[in-house]
Amino acid sequence: MRKKFVFVEGVATADAVFDAFGKDVNELFSNAALALTAIMIDPVSLRAVKRKKIVLEEKDVPSLLFRFLEELIFLKDTVLFLPKTCKVNVVEKKKVKLVAECVGATIDYKRHKLGVDAKAVTYHKFDVMQEKSGWKARVVIDI
Repeated sequence: MRKKFVFVEGVATADAVFDAFGKDVNELFSNAALALTAIMIDPVSLRAVKRKKIVLEEKDVPSLLFRFLEELIFLKDTVLFLPKTCKVNVVEKKKVKLVAECVGATIDYKRHKLGVDAKAVTYHKFDVMQEKSGWKARVVIDI
């Protein structure tokens, strides 16, 4: 089985850093969402009971990934929603459009084992690249 994401130590102080991977852009975005969730909560404790549809458009893939992760943090901050899974469809034309169906739950402070609170995605060390084996992104989250 291929790695979905790994947490990276020693890159930034007082931040959480992960590398997300995907055989294609859609899988990269899905796995980045999983990594973001894993920073904030034990994903095993999260049930898939609520759906959120996200539609975004940006000039390129890196900008779209950044904005997608920001949108997930916004949903956590405003309606306490965290995704367990995100099925993502990215289409590149003049601009790059994302339609994601995220399934997860509202944070329950009594039931869920919480990690750290993700405040924002940062541009520090932010990188998205296509490699021979697929896609990779390095993401630093301000906590």
